[in-house]
Amino acid sequence: MNRDTERNSFKNKVTIPNPLIIQILTYFVVMILCCITLLCCLWAAIVVISEGFVSIGGIPVIIFFAGYSSYVGILVSRYKSARVTYHENGFTVTHGRNSKSYSWEDMTKPKYFGMFQVLKLHDTNGRTIYTIHGNTRAAKKFIQKVGKEVGFTTDVF
Repeated sequence: MNRDTERNSFKNKVTIPNPLIIQILTYFVVMILCCITLLCCLWAAIVVISEGFVSIGGIPVIIFFAGYSSYVGILVSRYKSARVTYHENGFTVTHGRNSKSYSWEDMTKPKYFGMFQVLKLHDTNGRTIYTIHGNTRAAKKFIQKVGKEVGFTTDVF
């Protein structure tokens, strides 16, 4: 790639803003969901011990959705303080003082959790590069860019 092409591709780079208030809200919501999951498990155990297995009713459904939401939330909160800058040829993830650049070819098909609007990016070795929630307009544009460049598999939840 010559210098002009490289300069033009980096000229059109976009940095996804990562406001502190959204980071704090994400951590708070994930903590609440984890607590709900644990309390519902405790509730189910108490109901089974006192009234029998048949009487737990819809508690497992609450446990499933709260637990799955906690799982996805933990995936997002791990990278919530990271910053992403993307351009035509790839993207850069800055986490703390570490910064790593990836081209679009360095990724396998990411997984998109549709119900939660979360995209989990993997490198060709299967390691998680970054997980992003589509809660801002800039994040949604990045998810669309990844979909256009690499595509992604969609999970029902």
